[in-house]
Order: sequence, then structure tokens, then C-alpha cells
Amino acid sequence: MKDQHTSIANRFLQVSNYSEGLTSLLAGTYVLSLAIANKNLALRIALGVAGGYLILRSGSKLNSGSTGKEPF
Repeated sequence: MKDQHTSIANRFLQVSNYSEGLTSLLAGTYVLSLAIANKNLALRIALGVAGGYLILRSGSKLNSGSTGKEPF
């Protein structure tokens, strides 16, 4: 019974990490598109850094479910 709860908890963690990664990827691409469309140089740099961070973060979240290590 404990193994079943652990398996369900691990699946829930993987699904939440995957959905958080997809959301971060979409937000990052949107922020980068705002950076490209903006004319203010300082704002373009700030939005580019924020968008890049979100995209890099999404990669780690999307890859976190495939490590094979079980957190529980």
C-alpha cells in the first residue's frame, strides 16, 4: 500500500514539474518576443535576460522527471 502511495506521489510530482516546465517555456518565449518588439534598449536587455532565464528554467523542469531518481 505504501508503494502505491509513493508511486502516485512520484507521478504527481512528475506531472507538476512537466506542466511547470511547459508554462515556463511559453512565458519565456512570450517575454523574448516582447524584448524583440520593444524599442527601449534597457528594457530589451532586461526582458531578454528574464526570457532567457525562464527558458533555461523550463529545460531543467522538463528534464527533472527523466533522471530516474525517486524523491520519495
